[in-house]
Amino acid sequence: MRAVLITATDTGVGKTFISYNLAYALKEMGVRVGYYKPIETDVREVPADGSLVCSVTGQPVEEAVFFTYKLPLSPYAGILEEGKDFDLSELKERFWELQKRYEFLIVEGAGGVAVPIKKDYDYADLARDLNLPILLVARAVLGTLNHTYLSYYYIRSKGIDLVGIVMNGFEGKDISEKTNPLIIKERTGIEPFCIPRIEGLLLPPDVRKSLASLVGF
Repeated sequence: MRAVLITATDTGVGKTFISYNLAYALKEMGVRVGYYKPIETDVREVPADGSLVCSVTGQPVEEAVFFTYKLPLSPYAGILEEGKDFDLSELKERFWELQKRYEFLIVEGAGGVAVPIKKDYDYADLARDLNLPILLVARAVLGTLNHTYLSYYYIRSKGIDLVGIVMNGFEGKDISEKTNPLIIKERTGIEPFCIPRIEGLLLPPDVRKSLASLVGF
């Protein structure tokens, strides 16, 4: 595996947090890791997500973020609302260029796996076209069963390799947190990797190492 798409069951689930920690873990291991966020939305000045992960990889943000929109919308909605478009073939070309430069490339989506990038083209389609396995980030709390299973089923229907499910933000306050991992395993056959909510950005070393193992390191 030379690259992975980090996508999610929804927006605000923790894709950038996971991307940051995965990049940190791989860099600790001596891997020349790169980051690519094809489209970042809700950008007023500097891409916040791109800047954060690039602070680990050492890349210029202009290399890692291909296109931006100001509004907090899906990329396709950004096209419709802001009236500016991008070339999908150029977006893919940037991916291939970056893959040549780095030993491993973390690709981060925007929103959930079925969020449209263009009309009739979403992040699952991009993963399929770029031959990218997926690491799916899900919430820990109530509501995650439906979102996670539907995302899992959609990914599998596209013939894409799902390397893991990360359940993010366990606090022990929501009673459903006790059974959610078990039920997700029963419904998908995948043992979720459960991550507690933490103060700050950096997960403990052993958790980072386990995260890296999901992508083969």
